[in-house]
Amino acid sequence: MTERIDHVKVAQRNLDFVGKEAMESPEALVTVTAALVHATLALVEQQRIANLIALAQPIRLPSGGEVTHMLHDPVSGAIREDVAEGLGL
Repeated sequence: MTERIDHVKVAQRNLDFVGKEAMESPEALVTVTAALVHATLALVEQQRIANLIALAQPIRLPSGGEVTHMLHDPVSGAIREDVAEGLGL
């Protein structure tokens, strides 16, 4: 798996770098744009985790049984590695 990018930290670092005085420079515009991209990607990542958690809810079949969900590894029963990593566990 590739290394996880903490988009929140990258966005904050970019915004901190710009500062109020430099907002009119072209470099500042590029940096703010990069911060917005990373902030958006952080939201996307959180939505993906929310979707995976929703998938973890057991589904009742018409027959009354429950099916396995996609949040846990079917062999070990542990939370999936990508979900644990996304949650910072």
